Amino acid sequence: IPRPSFFRDIEKAHTLEAAMPGIGVVRKNVVDDTPINFFRQKTYDTLSSAIANNHETLVETMRAICENVDFQSRIDCPAVDCDKKYERKKAEYTCHCERRETMFETDALRLHQYFDGVSTGGDALGRLRSVLEIFILLNILRFFVEKSPEYLESCAFVLDGPLAIFGRPASILRPIREELKRLNSRAKAINGTDIVLFGVEKTGRFKEHWQQLDWQDDVGPGSRFPAQTVVALNDGYIKGNIVPSDKKGKPFGEDTHFGRVILYKTNKGEHIVIHTAMLNESSEDFSNNSPECYPRLNDILDVMDQLATHIYEGGFMPLVRAHAHAAIPLKRGTDIIKSLLED
Repeated sequence: IPRPSFFRDIEKAHTLEAAMPGIGVVRKNVVDDTPINFFRQKTYDTLSSAIANNHETLVETMRAICENVDFQSRIDCPAVDCDKKYERKKAEYTCHCERRETMFETDALRLHQYFDGVSTGGDALGRLRSVLEIFILLNILRFFVEKSPEYLESCAFVLDGPLAIFGRPASILRPIREELKRLNSRAKAINGTDIVLFGVEKTGRFKEHWQQLDWQDDVGPGSRFPAQTVVALNDGYIKGNIVPSDKKGKPFGEDTHFGRVILYKTNKGEHIVIHTAMLNESSEDFSNNSPECYPRLNDILDVMDQLATHIYEGGFMPLVRAHAHAAIPLKRGTDIIKSLLED
């Protein structure tokens, strides 16, 4: 059994920390403050951080990819008891109406609408965490495409969970897809290969279906398919077998996902649900499940085979270690990108 120091030497972990207010928490120095306004301000502050000293902040990443999104026509003003529409501007600013409320560029994400002042605020915090993960990913990819694109040829980017964005922030889904295609196109023009980007879904309907599918009545679980079996799903199969819905309606994931679903049985016999990033036009056609819809799939499956773990069912070692570091942060947020480039 390797010594614990061996594992410490082969990984570097950094965290982005943020202390967010819960229900009933207001700022002492703000007159007539409310928990929602405090949450809005902290959301903006958190997204205003940068993960590299010489690179854009997360808000600037949001601004760049959502430049053409029409937020103003469909979002109400976040101020309490205001019946006007939200007017989006850059950074932190004062509303033009007679109330002169403080507004934030990040109000466009509508995360504050989950912070109702009655519940604990957990839903709002969960949505914020999901948005942060996506913007951090895009922020890092933008850095490498602009300054060190050769790094992308041999690096895999992994998110915990599906490549999707749910609820009110899903208004930025299409800009996310377009930005991923743009970044991949630039990286591919330089390196001759796509970016390796995927999500790992540990539980849910796809995982349950995969386990049921790999079953024989006379043998038991995990006996129908050999190790390293890959199942690529199209919209018709998903609607007919996993997520029952109208087959003539919108494709599954059309309004929520920026990844395509792959079922994989690893070389150790583990059932894994992988979401491969939508990096090209083919992957955006949910009725298509041809190989070009899943860029760098062989490399993704190799990563899963080499780094799978039995710590828990369908475990993936990088995510296990990431959770360990995020649970009790070892360091405050540091210059992540600089450290990645160090020998």
